[in-house]
Parts: sequence; C-alpha cells; structure tokens
Amino acid sequence: MAASNGVPNGVTKDGVSAKSYGIIGLGIMGWGMAKNLRAKIPTKSVLNVCEVNKDRRDEFISSTPGKIRAAESPLDIFKKSDIIITMVPRGEHVREVFTNPQTGLLSAPGCTAAGPKTFIDCSTIDVKTSQEIAASVEKSGKGTFVDAPVSGGQGGANAGTLTFMVGGSSEVFDIIKPVLELMGKPENIFHCGKAGAGLATKLINNYLSAVNMIGVCEGMNMGRLYGLDPVLLAGVINASTGMSRNSREQNPVKGVSSVASSANDFEGGFSTELCHGVLQMSIELSKQLGAKSMLAPVVTDMYDCAVQSEKCHGKDFRSIYRLFAEDSGNELPQGSQTK
Repeated sequence: MAASNGVPNGVTKDGVSAKSYGIIGLGIMGWGMAKNLRAKIPTKSVLNVCEVNKDRRDEFISSTPGKIRAAESPLDIFKKSDIIITMVPRGEHVREVFTNPQTGLLSAPGCTAAGPKTFIDCSTIDVKTSQEIAASVEKSGKGTFVDAPVSGGQGGANAGTLTFMVGGSSEVFDIIKPVLELMGKPENIFHCGKAGAGLATKLINNYLSAVNMIGVCEGMNMGRLYGLDPVLLAGVINASTGMSRNSREQNPVKGVSSVASSANDFEGGFSTELCHGVLQMSIELSKQLGAKSMLAPVVTDMYDCAVQSEKCHGKDFRSIYRLFAEDSGNELPQGSQTK
C-alpha cells in the first residue's frame, strides 16, 4: 500500500529525504550495505540497526560515523524508521522478522500514524515465501513491500556497487530506486517485474553461476595437469569466449586474481552452504515451472558433495576447485565423472 499521493512515507520522487532508515541484518552483505547507506543518506537522517549478534551490532555502531541507533527488535525498527531494509540469510528468518506476533515488523497494532512504511527485502529466499510476506504486508496496511535481492558479493556491498533485481510495481520501483542507488550502481538496478520477479531473476543468475563455476574449475584443472601457466591460461580465457566473472575476478586458482576468494584461501565470500541452499531454491523453481534441465542433476551432485567436504565446508563456494585439483579428484561425486 502506498501513501495517498502514491509515494511511500519518507521518499520523494526527486530522491531520498526520509527522516530515518532501518536495516535488519549486519552480516557479510548487510554490513557493507549499511555502511554505504549511513555515509550517503542526509546527515540529519538516523540509521536504526538491528542485528541478532549484539557484539557485531555494537562494533558497527562504534566504527561508523553518523547518527545510528541500536534497535532491539524488528518491531523497534518499525517504530523508528520510514524505510526498512532487510538482509537476512533464509526465508524462515525473513518470515520471523516480519510476522513474529510479539517482535515482528507487522506486530504493531493497527496502521501507523506516521504513514505507510517502505519495506525493501534484499534477502535471497524462495519466491513463494516472499510473495506470502508481500501479501501479509499488503493485508496489514502498514506499507509497501518489494523483493530486491542483490548480486556482487561482499566486495560489491562494501564498495556500494551492488546489482539489484527488484520485484514490485513500476511505480514503487521508480520511487525506491534512489534508495537502492545508495548501495548499488545506478545502471545495475533492474525492475524485473511484479512481486517475486526479482527473486526469480536472482535464482536463475545464481544457478548459472554455480554451473559456470564447475566449468571454470574443470578447465583450470585441465590446464594444471597439462602444465600450463594458470595466469596465462586465465588471460587467454578472459580474452576469449570462455570468459566469465568466475574465470576473471573470481578465478579459483590462487595467484590468478588478487581479488578472488582463492587469494585468501577461500575464506569469507559466498559460502558453500549458502550457495547450496540457493541452488536448491533455483532447482525447485525450475521444477515448479516445468522447465527442462540437463545440468541440474550434475550441479546438484557437485554441491551436495561440496557441503560435506572439509575442503569446502565453511569456505567460499569457489573452493570446489579443491575437489578437482587435490587428491586426484577422489572426493568428486562418482556418478558425475567421466571414465
């Protein structure tokens, strides 16, 4: 629900003018997003932050200049903020944040006297859950909800160069775009369609990235076995038709790219577990749509194996390269290997 003039409370069509902002979730992505938000919103505006890890929340507040208030619950965020951004790991967390009857964003009795809120959920969750939460927000009369998952990783979050994929009405997209530009590249903020379309786009992108990473690992491992210089091999690939972000910025061979997770022994980044979870959602969406797939069984076996391997557990998902390059590839799923 929008305000009577078609503009959610706290936002103008000429830019960002909210008195206060709220962000829930200061994890790997939320931290950088919140840093950019605080740095770029008006000085007089307040940023309210809510994070289950209180030590991390307090560290964020102490290390970030500007007006910042700690919130004890999503309900506290709702009471103090005009624009509310959520960035949490899974669908059940988003549902809890919005619909917990005691502490959720929608638990305040009646409609807010301050006018409708703007809810921007940047979490990567399943489409069905997001659409259900959007319906709950609409029914509550408490504001407008959009799904706006991101791409660009921790580096993009910290640099303020994220890509946003938005699902919601075109009117609301035009209104919230200036807010998203505080955390992402203006040219990489896309209106993908109605509610849920942002997430559908994100899941398709992540599926392709997971598939592509397997191909990059296979190719770089072939080069290793032949004795090719990995830097030279990657340079040729990246000047040719095999190029991708996974072969270029995020090449899994240490020494090829200084910004790749491989440069830090795959610490941080997009974890194998999170990749596995998003991949499962992507494949479930494919099944719901009746989309044909040749590669889904292969990619499923690969990442099912990776989450159980000490080589990949808790690491960036590009650590699957270790399953190819170490121990003669003996940990790879047997059914997917060529003889």
